[in-house]
Order: sequence, then C-alpha cells, then structure tokens
Amino acid sequence: MIRVGIQLDFAGGYGRDVLRGVMEYANLQTDWEFVMPPMYSLMSRTLDPQPNDGVVAMVHAARSTRRFRRTGTPVVNTARTVSTDELQHVRLPTVVPDDAAVGRMAFEYFWERHFRSFGFCGHSTAAWSRLRGDAFAAACKQKGVFFSQAVAANHVPAKWIQSLPRPCAILGANDRYAWHAIDVCRESGISVPEEIAVLGVDNDVFLTEMVRPSLSSIDLGARRIGFEAARILDSMLRGRKPRYDLVEFAPAGVVTRHSTDVLSIEDEVVAETAKFIREHSSEPIGVDDILSHVPMSRRNLERRFRRVMHRSLLDEIRRVHLDRAMKLLRETSLDIPRIAEQSGFASHVRFSTVFREEIGATPTGYRRKHRVGMT
Repeated sequence: MIRVGIQLDFAGGYGRDVLRGVMEYANLQTDWEFVMPPMYSLMSRTLDPQPNDGVVAMVHAARSTRRFRRTGTPVVNTARTVSTDELQHVRLPTVVPDDAAVGRMAFEYFWERHFRSFGFCGHSTAAWSRLRGDAFAAACKQKGVFFSQAVAANHVPAKWIQSLPRPCAILGANDRYAWHAIDVCRESGISVPEEIAVLGVDNDVFLTEMVRPSLSSIDLGARRIGFEAARILDSMLRGRKPRYDLVEFAPAGVVTRHSTDVLSIEDEVVAETAKFIREHSSEPIGVDDILSHVPMSRRNLERRFRRVMHRSLLDEIRRVHLDRAMKLLRETSLDIPRIAEQSGFASHVRFSTVFREEIGATPTGYRRKHRVGMT
C-alpha cells in the first residue's frame, strides 16, 4: 500500500475542501491509504515526512520542506502562505487558487451591482491576501473609483470601516476577515448590505451561514485543487518529474447570500426591474413579464434601464439566465436539458447555442473544466 500523509488545516473550509478533492482522487486508486498526523501537530511549522511515501500539505514556511528534501519524500503544496519566489526556490510542486483572479472576480461582481466605492481588508504579509487585494485595487484604479484598504493580522479596524463612503462594497481576504467586517458594521450601527456590502472568500459554509447576515463568498473550487494535487503526487510516486511552476485554478464563482444581496442603484424603477429579473432566473421570462410587474411603457423602461445598466432588458435576462446555468453546471449533476429548463431557456438546443456564443465553450466543456474529477 502507498501511505499518503495529510498535512492540511481542517479548521478552515479551504483545507477541508482540498482534502475532499484528494479523497476523490484516492477513490480512483486501489493502493492508497492515508496517514493522519499526531493530534495538534497541524499547528506545527515543521512537517514530518515519516512514515509517508508522499504528502499533500499546506506549507506555511519554506524551511519546513528541508526534511522532505533530505529523505526524498515527495510533497505537493496547496497553500500560498509563502511567496512564489520562495516556493520556486525550494522547488516545491504547488497547486493553489488563482488569487489575482479572486480579486478581479470580486470587483466585477460588485461592479455589476453598481457599487462605485470599494474597500479591502486582509492580512498584511500572507501572499494569498496581498494578491487578492492588489488585483482588487488594480481593478478599482482602472475604473477610476474610490478604493481603501486595511491590512492587519486577524482583525478589521473599526475606524477604517467607519471612514468608508456609503454605499460601499468590501472584499474580505477570506471569510474570517469578512465576518470581522460584518461584526464591526453591526457594532458601529452600519447596515449590511444596504450601506456596506461584504464579500468573503473560501465559501466556508460553517462560517457563511453562522454570521448574520449570512455571508456571500467566492467559491475557490478547492476540491479541484485537492484532486490535482493528488494527481501530481501520484505521478511523482510513479517516478515522473513534477513541474515546479505554480498550477493555478480560477475561482469557481460567487455564492450570493444576504451580505451582498443588494443593488446599489439610485433609480428605484431600474433597481426593481433588475431585482425582478434576478428573482426569476429559473423562469423563461421576457420583457412583457417585466412590464406586468413594473408599470411603465416599454420604451421608457428600456431607456432608463440602458442608461443605468449599459445594456438592454433582454441582455440582462440572458446574462442572469446564463449565470444560473453556469452555477448548475458547476455544482450539480443535472443533465443539460434539465439545466436548460432550470435556467429559463425554451430548449436545450437554444441553451447550448446561446451558451457557446456568450461563454465561448459548450455547456459540457464548461462543466468538464469546472467540476472535480472530470478533467
């Protein structure tokens, strides 16, 4: 039997999902068994290669890999706590989230909701936090909008939250920072999401559902990371040379909960129209359905909607339907006709045509890329 060591932080949703991905790969093998480290040793900065044939780890210090190099024990890293340069210096195979893409996704998500003031809170030294914050800040700079950040270890300064213009959209570097931000808002009498919307990262369901209001979060697709890390480890155990450049996975998408479930749109008619479309994302609605809900002539509504949203009503309906379809492709095993039906399309043929035109891939191709174990 091949003994695979697990050195992951199970206290967070990211580590648990990486482990789930490793397990899904292991289930395809017949000769893997797992070795759990001693109780509490996961908090140690020194990893023990014995008695393992290989290890999937979250490496938090480059020096902790020295014993692996001396014993020749293969290890695959799934954390970006240390810098990219350090990881490449110690020649450590690494699979991690595309943290810059996380920052860009967060900005686009808030921009679509018409926020024009932004904040970021995160860790001051961790590479994953800096990359997310830098990409978020760069997107704000490109659009020429307000941006402010607070970087501190394990807390969010109340004075910083209170200084932000409102409405404002905050990205927490992970779900814990986002939770701290919501706590500060509550203690400061600031309404979430009406005055400040808050988005986390990791989609740790234990945290996101516990905080009030419930926390929207970016799903990193960590199971895919775990699956790929296990695949690389298997290749190393079979004597193949690994690649030492980082393997990065784009985030799977945003899971919207109460903390961001708001549109920062001053035009109440446009806001109500956009809300109606989002609430009917699973139905084959058209402009006539909107007009039955929003008492206004089609010409006037189209004009006001385009002025604020910079797209037509039909474009917005299509965008919302496709967002729902992509979520179902990533997170369910429904077949394509059923997904088409659940995403408001008249037929799966029409759905496939529109999906390919707008997304640049077939629904099946998109699912294969974004779901664990299908690559």
